[in-house]
Amino acid sequence: MADIRTFIGVNASQRVTSNIARVVNRLAASEANYRWVETENLHVTLNAVGLVRDTELPELLSLIKRTVENYSRFDMSLQGVDGFTSAKEPRVIWIGVDEGQDPLREMYTALADELHLWGVNRERKPYIPHMTLGRLARGGRWNDNLLERMHRLRNHDGGFCQVQEIVVYSSFLDRNKPTYTPMSRIKLA
Repeated sequence: MADIRTFIGVNASQRVTSNIARVVNRLAASEANYRWVETENLHVTLNAVGLVRDTELPELLSLIKRTVENYSRFDMSLQGVDGFTSAKEPRVIWIGVDEGQDPLREMYTALADELHLWGVNRERKPYIPHMTLGRLARGGRWNDNLLERMHRLRNHDGGFCQVQEIVVYSSFLDRNKPTYTPMSRIKLA
């Protein structure tokens, strides 16, 4: 038996992802000590399920499908670079979901309720639909160059696309960087 790190996400279109990848490159050029998200890993997380036994995956995938398959496709736009805990002391740098927040929050809540019954702990913080661009490396620190670039990108228009599916991913750490593999794609109505 193996445990598989699992999460549920939404992908942007190739055009939007390419636009966001250019933003990541601009931020990375600041030489701040962050782990920047690879282009192929850019996504909006709906739920970080955590470790799941491989023998339980079929049941979990079925539960996720039943929960989201009747939601309609929706438009999503990404806009404005910001940071958690704050833009002045960013531990995580992200671009926010502008249009599409409501359906993402509805699906997040429905999934959190179902997954909680299945044994997955609820998040303590409110769900903010966003795409993570980078995380502060262990022992790292932001710099003025990064903060200036974030400030200039605070209103950046990342683009607009239609979300047609939800993806359940496995995540494996490979040479200190994650590799995400789709385990299931659930088409929206």
